[in-house]
Amino acid sequence: MTEKTNTTSDTSHSVVLMKGEVQWRFAWKNGEETVAVKAITDIAKSNLNDFDWFDAAMVCHEMTKITAKAA
Repeated sequence: MTEKTNTTSDTSHSVVLMKGEVQWRFAWKNGEETVAVKAITDIAKSNLNDFDWFDAAMVCHEMTKITAKAA
């Protein structure tokens, strides 16, 4: 499940992914989307957590929706 929240009214955004008891929060400002996606893919590549490619796709999809609304 993803939850969208704006951390400020103008340029900061975040997506929260709840996976069982674990909460993943990704935050970015306008113009930092590429950096955020790179960080998300790095986490998905790692074998050290249970954040997988499906989770990454869901978070990036929510980021796209939020960014499109902000434009």
